[in-house]
Amino acid sequence: MRRFIPFAILIPLSIFFVACSKGDISNVPNDQAQVADTSKGSEISNDSSPITVTEDNFPQAYTNLRFDAIINQAGGLNKFLEMPTASSDPSKQFVVRMNRDTFYSTGIFDMTDGIYLTIPETDKYVSVQVVDENHETQPMIYGPGRHKLTAKTTHAFVIVRSLDDSARQNLVVEANSSKPFTVKSWDKESFDQIAEAGNRIFSEGYDQSKAYSNKESGQTPYMNYVGAAGGWGGAMVQDNIYQTSKYMNADACYEMTFSNPEARDFWSATVYNGDGYIFNEIANISSIMSPIQNTDNSYTVRFGCDGKPNNIPTVEGNTTGKFNVVMRHYGPSEMVTNNEKGYNPTENIKKVE
Repeated sequence: MRRFIPFAILIPLSIFFVACSKGDISNVPNDQAQVADTSKGSEISNDSSPITVTEDNFPQAYTNLRFDAIINQAGGLNKFLEMPTASSDPSKQFVVRMNRDTFYSTGIFDMTDGIYLTIPETDKYVSVQVVDENHETQPMIYGPGRHKLTAKTTHAFVIVRSLDDSARQNLVVEANSSKPFTVKSWDKESFDQIAEAGNRIFSEGYDQSKAYSNKESGQTPYMNYVGAAGGWGGAMVQDNIYQTSKYMNADACYEMTFSNPEARDFWSATVYNGDGYIFNEIANISSIMSPIQNTDNSYTVRFGCDGKPNNIPTVEGNTTGKFNVVMRHYGPSEMVTNNEKGYNPTENIKKVE
């Protein structure tokens, strides 16, 4: 079996504010094993042979590799990386189904004693999510202030989503422990096969109500597997709801008309290619962009309809010939949460003749 200890390609980092840095995360080369940079908070497992990846351990495998990549990009443990806007080049995207809805800061933290995270004052949307080494998550924390964060595993991924770029640039972290993170050796062939299969299941409209959750909330290993493969690091349904369309041919015009979802915070629609990656500079539309409404206050978002309002391109930059759409509801309304008729727009995308 081929030894697989990858991390993202590194570029120089600049340090900003308290424990924050900027950098670019890109995909791991498919045919090259990488060695963890132990000077930055990771250490290599002493396992003599690579671990075969299965549906049961895929969430741990993928999470293990992502944690190592983030540690290296951030310049160490207990530091935030200011994520750049998702590239239109699929080869430079960190995971499948990234989005451009908010500004992001992410990092890997030693949770042995928990940490305190202080978010500066802002009147704009800001949330904090914790994902542990098993790819289990917990309800988000919202708003400015000093927050205590904990996890069930020694290390955890923390992501801050914000509509205020200044807020995510001025995060303050208090951490009392800095135990090295161990990156394991995973078999590449089985990893790739399991990842591709899970992403395909997710892309076909998998019910995500438990895909991003935890054992206490009823998540099964299979649910966790599909969620990790389809969109690593997703949030619980009480915080964000993701609605995924089926794939469509990219060489036609489509429309998606829907009533106002009445999200507590905002909603968005993002287009991805057949592999789950953004491919165009114009990739999304959201309620904070003030899209044009119809006379009855509904919305019509268009895909591949050049010259029409609220349009997202589907051909330029798309080498797969297919696309699908993910609707995200930040602070979903009761209608969306209960899956009431008409409140899953991705089910009603129609081809325009």
